[in-house]
Amino acid sequence: MSANNSLFINPFSSRYTFEEKLFFWLRFGVLGCFVGHGFWGIITKKGWLPFFKVFFINESVAYNFMPLIGGMDILIGLILFVYPNRALLLWASFWTVFTALLRPSASMGMSEFFERAGNYGVPILFLLLYGLPRTTEMWLARLKPLTSVSFEQSYMVEWITRLSLFSLLAGHGGLAVFMQHPILLKNLNGIGLNMGVESLQIFGLIEILLALLVLFRPRIPGLLIFICLYKLSFELLFPIVGKPVDVFETIERMGDYVLPMILFEYYRSKYYILARKQALATKA
Repeated sequence: MSANNSLFINPFSSRYTFEEKLFFWLRFGVLGCFVGHGFWGIITKKGWLPFFKVFFINESVAYNFMPLIGGMDILIGLILFVYPNRALLLWASFWTVFTALLRPSASMGMSEFFERAGNYGVPILFLLLYGLPRTTEMWLARLKPLTSVSFEQSYMVEWITRLSLFSLLAGHGGLAVFMQHPILLKNLNGIGLNMGVESLQIFGLIEILLALLVLFRPRIPGLLIFICLYKLSFELLFPIVGKPVDVFETIERMGDYVLPMILFEYYRSKYYILARKQALATKA
């Protein structure tokens, strides 16, 4: 039976296979990240200025570049959702890592880089899952849902998602513990939690503990669903506490919600059982 290649499916429905859900979640994660990020370029977000200063680009030139970068991001996100291909996934992987690295380069701390693992973890997984071909034709060919998942691909799905989730949770916790990030304080205080520095650090330590659970005990019942709902709820604080337009901050972090769903579906699939059996057989 051929896989369903529709643009939109219900990834929560049992009608679809793991491969079909995986294909949708990966495309959806990249779409949200690039459209959300691109929007801030279109409206020339002042918070981007420090990233241009890393390359000694002055403010007026930076503001001229922002809409071009934002438009490029949105276009790439839309193309990868409709016509996913390895060439653009290679660019998406590079671009998301590059933009995440700009934050510590602009003296914002390494936690900012690790916290954005949801942005780069999704396109990296997408690209490596389908492999790096040798011909130009295959780099540009439209990708389709996998018909099956090999042991190596199964291993890749589990560990890239686990490491990405660990990184984004630990990085977010690091923003609270080491930096007492003002945006975290603003969002949490904005819903009446009255967080001080010490309570914010405790909050961050709990997130780091959650990250360690994902790394070492990801199959605790309900853990991955909790992380998905927690991350979505937390990032929704941007438009709730700030302005409605800040919902694009929530959208940009789509990978944070997609990754736990991919891992959740993987542990429910036949591939996890087969991978466990093969791993045990190898040890024996």
